[in-house]
Amino acid sequence: MSAADGRPGWKGATVLALKVLLSVALMTFLFARVPAASVGRSLRHASPAWLGAAFGLLFLSNVLGSWQWGRLLAAVGIRIPFWKVCSYYHVGLFFNNFLPANIGGDIARVVDVTRYNTTTATAFSTVLMDRLIGTLALASLALCTTLPAIDRFHLGLAYAALIGFFSLSLALVWAVFHPGLLPLLERVLARVGLGGMKPHLDDLATRLEGFRDQRGLMLRVTSVALVVQVSRILVHVLVARALGLTIPLAYFFLFVPLLAVIVSLPISLNGIGLREGAGIVLFGLVGLGRAPAFALQFTTYLVAVAVSLLGGLIFLIRIPHRRAVARQTRRTN
Repeated sequence: MSAADGRPGWKGATVLALKVLLSVALMTFLFARVPAASVGRSLRHASPAWLGAAFGLLFLSNVLGSWQWGRLLAAVGIRIPFWKVCSYYHVGLFFNNFLPANIGGDIARVVDVTRYNTTTATAFSTVLMDRLIGTLALASLALCTTLPAIDRFHLGLAYAALIGFFSLSLALVWAVFHPGLLPLLERVLARVGLGGMKPHLDDLATRLEGFRDQRGLMLRVTSVALVVQVSRILVHVLVARALGLTIPLAYFFLFVPLLAVIVSLPISLNGIGLREGAGIVLFGLVGLGRAPAFALQFTTYLVAVAVSLLGGLIFLIRIPHRRAVARQTRRTN
């Protein structure tokens, strides 16, 4: 292997190491300032019934997310039974939570879809569009829910970053359906020092061109994506109820979308440390203490991990079947 060939792997390992270091540093910093005993008490006394409700709602939101992805698969001619789409989606969630990079789950979904006599590029386009729509829905929701609190909580800087996040998300989706505007977007990015994105944007537009005549479908799946995001806000509400926290509902709609945007930044290991630290800062603005704010975010994360374990179970159950199919294929060939 040449040095050039090895360079991407070296860069990837360096980025991963930096993410791990940041997550460890953040968690170390937080544990030095958050009473561990208080967090432990909160977790021990959490209501199983309310945690079960949070688990169920998050699972239902994932089923909706599966439907969203299934519509995108059908739009490019990939016909897969919904129960399989749902299982592939949950396997992807499992790998997202248990691999050091969120793209692990996306790769798993692409590999599963290519079993249906489709190209990797086509399968990848559906996962990429699913990601883009989810990101746009999240950015839109965060932009709307945070606006009323800019002055009260001095969120001007955060809101400016949100506008940038939303603008980039919208520009990427817009470029898919208006390819003539892609050169303009690339020139704008070049002016702000992001000219290196040009080949990636060209590749993105090529891969997603199959969706350009599906604008009605895009509106429907974007609406579903908004429902999914709202459901995940309500999961936080149920977890807070499980922990015995009394927080007005409006604050969840104010802070959780902003938290989700922060955690989506690829600067830590699956958001660990960043999620809890940002939660302490944001919910601290309305008087929630460090320990309960930490417990709220950490418990919500644990609920998400628990739901994703369904995907791990599906992955393990199907291994013997796939091995048997592989052996049979080798015999016939």
